[in-house]
Amino acid sequence: MPPVIAFIGKPDSGKTTLLEKLIPELRRRGYRIGTIKHHVHAFEMDKPGKDTWRHKQAGASTVALSSPTGLGIIRDVDEDLTIEELVGRYYGDIDLVIAEGYKRLGLPKIEVFRSALHDTPLPDRDETWVAMVSDTAGVNNLPCFGLEDVVGLADFLEERFIKPFPKQKTSLLVNGQPVYLNSFVESFLRQAITGMTCSLKGCQDPREIIITIRQAPPE
Repeated sequence: MPPVIAFIGKPDSGKTTLLEKLIPELRRRGYRIGTIKHHVHAFEMDKPGKDTWRHKQAGASTVALSSPTGLGIIRDVDEDLTIEELVGRYYGDIDLVIAEGYKRLGLPKIEVFRSALHDTPLPDRDETWVAMVSDTAGVNNLPCFGLEDVVGLADFLEERFIKPFPKQKTSLLVNGQPVYLNSFVESFLRQAITGMTCSLKGCQDPREIIITIRQAPPE
């Protein structure tokens, strides 16, 4: 899986505003960036009255809006998907996933703190905090970047999280959970599946292969 970093902070600390500046800087360096916004309330994204909203209201479990420039999918789930399942399923071609929220998970975290809005940073800080972005220098001996220092912050993310984790060419999900593949297994699976796929008519130059196997539950 690509590396995941969580940006956290108190309400109105400026997390989204910071990401609006940070993402273009990382893209300028040639990286593909994915984001995940965690929301603890009921899902609500589609606009009432739109065709896709009407499809969903009619009872469709999955609704997709497809165009030449983008794809949006709304799908029912029985529970909040884990960050590992989300990233493993949908972010395989991404260099860095930035999550906004998830402060209770064991993800590496960067806290955004504005002393003009809040008296203190978040409590209960632990070893998962890797940096701060703040208008106050030197918070708790962590690397601290100014609110406008997106270049310095991008340098930190590039050296600490992107470069040390080259993307694997093959990924495996079992029951929604990513499975670690050592170099031998990764190479064996990739070559075996690619070789068999290339033998099929019309599949001589596969750039991406996705296989989903659903086993019937035991009776």
